[in-house]
Amino acid sequence: MNQPLHVHPDALSLQQLMVLEGIACRLARKYPPDWLERQGRPLYLATVATSFLTAVVLGLAWGPWWGFLVPLCMPTCVLVLLPRLLFGRVTGRPRWAHPLARLDWQDAELLRRVLASSEYRPTVSGEEFFAIWCRAYRGLSYRHG
Repeated sequence: MNQPLHVHPDALSLQQLMVLEGIACRLARKYPPDWLERQGRPLYLATVATSFLTAVVLGLAWGPWWGFLVPLCMPTCVLVLLPRLLFGRVTGRPRWAHPLARLDWQDAELLRRVLASSEYRPTVSGEEFFAIWCRAYRGLSYRHG
């Protein structure tokens, strides 16, 4: 089984972070944002407003207290569970942060050199790269925080 690539956030310099950012930009061009990513904030606000109004209408028209639970679970179902079940997407992540998105061999080799990884990995998924990218930026904010 493939072992994940490890990154030590304290060991990454600003130049290495810029290389990671370049890889992320190339992945974003290869896998452009889809409708869910582009409409994330308005969709979230519309879903929350609709669920709140539905809860109020159900509460006024129908007496049982558990009638409120159905519409209040709607944002989670629509925005988290539905994209996960239909597309395998985690809400809030870019489209390229998916297990089926792959770095090309040049970017995978560049990533191995930047991280000074001795492991040989012929392919690196977008999901693995996203985890490395997030840890690197968390380490940067930790150092400067």
